[in-house]
Amino acid sequence: MKLKNIILAISVLAVTCVSTNSCKENIDDSDLYTFTGQMMIEHFIQRPDSFSNYLHLLKQVHPSKRSESTMYELLGARGHYTCFAPTNEAVQHYLDSLYAIGELNSALVNEVPDSIANFIVFNSLIDSGDKQDAYATTDFSDILPNNNMNDRTMSVDYSNDAVSGMSNIYINKYSKIIEKDIKVENGYIHVVDQVISPSNATVSDLIGATDNLKFFSELLDVTGWGKKLLDFEDLDYRDNEKAGTKYMGADGNWEGLYPEHRYTKFTIFVETDSTFEANGITNLESLKQYIINHGAAYDANTSYDDDYTNENNAVNQFVAYHLVKVGLPWNRLVTWSNEWGYSNKNLNENGSHKINVWEYWETMGKHRRSLKITGTKREGLRINRKSTYSEKSYAELEVLIPGIEIHRFNDNYENTALNGYYYPISDILLWTPEVPNQVLNERMRYDICSLLPELINAGKRLNRENSWYFTPDFFENIPSMDDKTDFEYLPNTNGSGGGSAGWLDFQSDEFNIRGTYDFVIKLPPVPSNGTYEIRYGINANGNRGMAQIYLGTNPNNLPAVGIPLDLRIGGSSYGWKNDASLGSAEAIDEFDKQLRNNNMMKGPKYFFPGEGEEARGFTNCLRRIIYTGTLYAGTTYYLRFKSVLDNSNSEFFFDYLEIVPKSVYNGTTAEDKW
Repeated sequence: MKLKNIILAISVLAVTCVSTNSCKENIDDSDLYTFTGQMMIEHFIQRPDSFSNYLHLLKQVHPSKRSESTMYELLGARGHYTCFAPTNEAVQHYLDSLYAIGELNSALVNEVPDSIANFIVFNSLIDSGDKQDAYATTDFSDILPNNNMNDRTMSVDYSNDAVSGMSNIYINKYSKIIEKDIKVENGYIHVVDQVISPSNATVSDLIGATDNLKFFSELLDVTGWGKKLLDFEDLDYRDNEKAGTKYMGADGNWEGLYPEHRYTKFTIFVETDSTFEANGITNLESLKQYIINHGAAYDANTSYDDDYTNENNAVNQFVAYHLVKVGLPWNRLVTWSNEWGYSNKNLNENGSHKINVWEYWETMGKHRRSLKITGTKREGLRINRKSTYSEKSYAELEVLIPGIEIHRFNDNYENTALNGYYYPISDILLWTPEVPNQVLNERMRYDICSLLPELINAGKRLNRENSWYFTPDFFENIPSMDDKTDFEYLPNTNGSGGGSAGWLDFQSDEFNIRGTYDFVIKLPPVPSNGTYEIRYGINANGNRGMAQIYLGTNPNNLPAVGIPLDLRIGGSSYGWKNDASLGSAEAIDEFDKQLRNNNMMKGPKYFFPGEGEEARGFTNCLRRIIYTGTLYAGTTYYLRFKSVLDNSNSEFFFDYLEIVPKSVYNGTTAEDKW
């Protein structure tokens, strides 16, 4: 069944307070600006032939359950709103479609229940808050940076009209913009020919309703994984008095917000029925045989019987390796940000990026495995790609393992669910020996955001409206956080690239943790047993503090490792010399060895905190080797960071970690400087 224009289980999502602006009990007219231009609501009023249905819904819908005001009043006030306004015909067509499938008792707009009215209105609006502008079409990207007021992502697609030859813009794949860039005082209006109506099905139900995913749906069912993909919102957090509120930090100098919601979401990489069939897989027995024939790297405890719900079962492990417990919209599968060739706009002639980007995502199941997603403009997004790279420019030289292509869409089927996304892939995804032994046998650099799914699920990754604070129980991968810890996320508010802003951050964001902090974070899995270095990315300055580090397998009893980490000490304390002053490659390598003797490294060349200079060139942009020792695949490890200063204003900078096997840092060839 194709899902265009069909809403599944509308009642699943209760629309609640979605932004600090929309949470106001009433609109205070005394606080409004006086404009000589036209407000958004005035534009709609002047065009009743086009928007009378939409106006009726705006008068019916309230920004939140606590608000006496209506969206009609809100859009007559100041703000920065992007409105994808459905025409009268679009609203009526949508109501008719719901009436036809029994979701409504009447298709009359004045008899629409609040749940449907809320759904239509909130999906049509993006509130950019006080610090960001609304979006003109010239600002559009594949995924709009802010979610809509229903907290759903908004995708943008383009196609050429066969008759006129003009380019058409579609929102969420199906809603075509028929009038664009109507500028009003409080934002932009884009008129659409269909109501924006993302599916309210769970991701496993969405797969089950999709005609070309029958076998993968069967796999979710027989393994029991489908039932484990039903979670969505933590209602206890929604009722937390801090949710959606402003926080000034312990010292009162760092304004930010707590997220309004705490979500659990999922991403599933799926083979279509035709992909399975092309590989001779038509049933469970042929899948098991395919796993055996291709040498999937499962351990001696793997079973091949019919107990598919057992997580040691080969089919169960196959499915688990397709599941990631974080909802990744297309623009978060990898993050293009401030890597070399981006922040300086040093692009190829065709506008593509010069170097690849990567993310490592932990898959579900007790075996704790990772998949690597490589973003390359030349060949799109690939799972478990392995290449060699130029030491001079880090351009991709030779592709050793091409990897499996990820497709953004599944033909004309919906692939965005209430609690996540699924993406079709071009080949059979297996945990074969080449994955741990080749693909993941490399320096794995993790932005801290990629270890905290709830941040991404809440739509706050690189959301520049505010800095963001989090309650001690917000992150599943932070099992312990002292209540004296101010855990703040800071996206670079000066733009997506770090070049002009000078932030010494990987991927243009950081966590700035203050107070007499004490917290524990779960580490991502290592791919195989062996000796590893764990490195901590530092931006040293005098405002930082000192932290004792602990590492082990019991988060409640972790042994200390090394001496306290002093974040105030930069490279000048180690006789810093930049590469240019050192001159020869031999002298550069010798100075790098001197730093390593102090468990220090220069920052990587890979990202650019400032125009014309990579991170490696900054005195205070360093990497500290915080642990060297044996780590085991499948074992869960934790890091604890505890302030050793009695100073609530000292800062703990938390940006990225590197997990590096000995074959890289002490192999037959020297580790690259990227």
